[in-house]
Amino acid sequence: MKFRFELTEQITEFISNASLTEISIGCSDSQVVKIEKENKCYFLKIAKAGILTSEYEKLKWLEGKIKVPKIIIYENENEIEYLVTEALLGEMVCSDYYLENPMLGIPIVVEAFKDIYKVDISDCPFNVTLDYKLELVKNNVFNNLLDINNISEEVLNEFGSPENIYNYLVENRFEEELVFSHGDVSLPNLFTNNNSFSGFIDVGECGIADKWFDIAIAVKSIKRNFGDDAVIEFYKQLGIVEDSFKVNYYLLLMELYL
Repeated sequence: MKFRFELTEQITEFISNASLTEISIGCSDSQVVKIEKENKCYFLKIAKAGILTSEYEKLKWLEGKIKVPKIIIYENENEIEYLVTEALLGEMVCSDYYLENPMLGIPIVVEAFKDIYKVDISDCPFNVTLDYKLELVKNNVFNNLLDINNISEEVLNEFGSPENIYNYLVENRFEEELVFSHGDVSLPNLFTNNNSFSGFIDVGECGIADKWFDIAIAVKSIKRNFGDDAVIEFYKQLGIVEDSFKVNYYLLLMELYL
């Protein structure tokens, strides 16, 4: 296969005699490759310097704390980053099996949340609280970094402009319940093996944050993939009462976030 970046000696040696498949064709500053060798599966990410730094640092910090992909190789050479991780066992919680059996997927999502809440944040170096998120939103809104076509028509009809959405978020912020946050607890980022939670991928936005942020992302994903009844079951098994204001607040924030 064709690489868009020059490979290091260590990466070249690692992928020798392996089966390679490019699994995402994204922007020109990154490339993702699936590596299959010796009956194991790995993923290689290559990107311009700085893009993979956060993911690497967070995966390293999370080792032994929660189930995340194991780091095999990390290199930063000639303004290019290389990250090889071992693939998680199993399949996504939004696989066809769970789409057809949604109530079997909910205990796995709840198990993932319980793992998140076990992480001690007293020494967590990653702050992704509402201050951090609102600063990102502010930058997106007032530096014209948003594609307004990515904001839902319903939201635009209600608020009129991204500036109005941002002002609403600032004026209606609330006291946060700080926990460790994965940052994107949507079903494609949760893996299961033999009907048990086997780990998280995509931890680039993890850190200290309000617990309702992860809940909002999960609720949106559960509703889209499993339906409304599964959302009710999620709250029941997690043992919390729905706070629709906080959930809707964070879903509104996400319209401007990324």
